[in-house]
Order: sequence, then C-alpha cells, then structure tokens
Amino acid sequence: MRNVCLCALFLVCFTISSANAQADSPVAYMNVLEEREVTLSQKYISYMSAVAHGGRARKMEKRREELVTSVAEALREANKMPPYKGDASLRDAYKEYWTVLLSVFKEEYHKIVDMEEVAEQSYDAMEAVLMIQEKAGATLNTAYAKVPIAYQAFANRQNVKLVEGEKTKLTEKLDQAGRVNKYTNQVFLIFFKSYVQETSMLGGLNAGDINTVEQSKNSMAKYAVEGLAKLDTMKSFKGDGTMITACRRVLEFQKSEADKFTTLTGFMIKQEEFVKMKKTFDSKPVNKRTQADVDLFNKSAKEYNAMANDFNKLNNDLNNARAKVLDDWNATQKKFMDVHVPYK
Repeated sequence: MRNVCLCALFLVCFTISSANAQADSPVAYMNVLEEREVTLSQKYISYMSAVAHGGRARKMEKRREELVTSVAEALREANKMPPYKGDASLRDAYKEYWTVLLSVFKEEYHKIVDMEEVAEQSYDAMEAVLMIQEKAGATLNTAYAKVPIAYQAFANRQNVKLVEGEKTKLTEKLDQAGRVNKYTNQVFLIFFKSYVQETSMLGGLNAGDINTVEQSKNSMAKYAVEGLAKLDTMKSFKGDGTMITACRRVLEFQKSEADKFTTLTGFMIKQEEFVKMKKTFDSKPVNKRTQADVDLFNKSAKEYNAMANDFNKLNNDLNNARAKVLDDWNATQKKFMDVHVPYK
C-alpha cells in the first residue's frame, strides 16, 4: 500500500560526431564512462520501479544490494582509469556522482528498509520515509547535475563535436517517474493519515478497548474531513483523476463509519454492563434468587442479545463496505502506477 519515490535523474544524451574512434581516443574514453552510467541507471530504475509497483523494499533487498555492488564496481574501475592526456575532470565527475549514488543506496535506502514495517503503522514514520526518499532524490539530482557539464567541457577541450539529441527512453522514464511519485505521495499521505486511525480503531474494537475506539474514531473523522478538503484543491495528473476519486471514496466512507461506530461503542458499553450483571447473578445461589432477580436478568439478556444481533449486522456491513473501498483504492493505485510509471 505504500508508495515509493522515483528520482528523476537526467542522463547525458549526446550524439558524438567523430570518425574512426580508437581505444585511446577521447570518444572511446567518454563512451567507457557513459556506458557504465547507462548500465547503473537501468539497474536503478529496475529496483525503484519494482518497489513503486507494490513490492516491499525488504523483498527488493537483493536488487538493492546488486545495485550497490555495481556502483562499487564502477568506482573501482574508474579509479583504475588514468586521466585522459592529463585531464581527469570527466572521470572525476563520474566518480563524484557514483560516490554519492553508492552512499544513498547503501545508507539512506537501507534506513528505508529498516523503517518500512514501522512506517506501515505510523503516519509520522511513513512521512519520514517519504521525506528520506525525497531528500535522497534531491541529493542524487544535485550530484548528477555536474556530470553533463563536465561531459560538455571535456568534449570542448578535446575537440569532440556533440550534437544534443532528444532524451533517451530511459531518461524519459526516470523523468516521468519523478513527477508521478511526487503526485501519488501527496494523495497517499492524505489517505494514510486517516487510515492509520481507522486501523487503530478496529484494533480497539477487537480488543474491547472503548477508549481506544473513541479516540481513534474521532481522529479518523477529523483527518477524513481535512483530507477531503485537501483533495478538493488537488488537480488530476495529466487528466487522470482516478487516485483522487478513489481516495475520496475511502475518506467519505470513514466519515460515515465514524457516525455508525457510535452504535458499536454503545453495544460495547452494554456488553460490559451485562457481563458484570451476569457475574453478580451467577454468584448468587439459586435458592436465594428472587423472581425479580430472574426477571431483571432475563430482560437484560434479551436486550443484550438484540443489541448483539444489531452489532454483528452493522459490523459485517461496515467490514464489507470498508473492504470494497480499500480494494478499489489498492486497485486504482496499482493501475495508476502501471499506466504512468514504467515497469522494468
């Protein structure tokens, strides 16, 4: 149910105009570095896309570790590369970026894996995870921005003609993914804030904890109303408003659910009273029970059973309605990502 942010890195995309490039030519030197970067970027988007499409980061650990290994290998190879005729600027630009890339995926995304389970149960933790992803993406973009500048400057010094072309398909995918995830994270956090309270409310119901039910119910209703107001200010994504619509259905259900839960908590109070009464009634010897005692107990038992039937029916109705809107939310989220984010 969780989203993950894909960072929009911009790859160098130039056509190199040079005839008969040799192994020791500036063109060959540039190609060695750029080809390595393309390989790393493909691994990067493969990992991030898999997570974005619903895979838990912990289950994607093997891919993350493979990416870390590939970046470390690229750095080792770059360290072995001599400067080209005394010019180390291009090699060092790639090395600097790959060093940042290694740090981000080795450390920052490892934090995300560790926080993932807690984040599923806490709005603050989930917001923190998405913030780590956002900051990691900004760090990578800042680091990478120096590479195309160094690439162009190196080409100029070596008299290599570069013709800037259109973005590669890979770059377009990364660019699109960045925009999509910024949008979906906004909608997701609106959904998640009230969803966490709903989960707590249901946990309280199952545990018979009236205080937890009431507190969580009130918070859920509050966040649902706030969320609906936020959704009213959001625009669709390239004409696709399905995420907003699905989120709105969940929040509207939660508003209605909060009102109906008053009946359920009323039964919980009645249940506590009846359990105490039954305990008192059962503790009195049969020969000491008056007809009034028996009549009062039977009346209370009848009322309790009637309320229990109403409770079970309402609870089942709410469970079915909740499952429907959540299934719709999950299906919509998946379809939205399938349509707008490439799945590598």
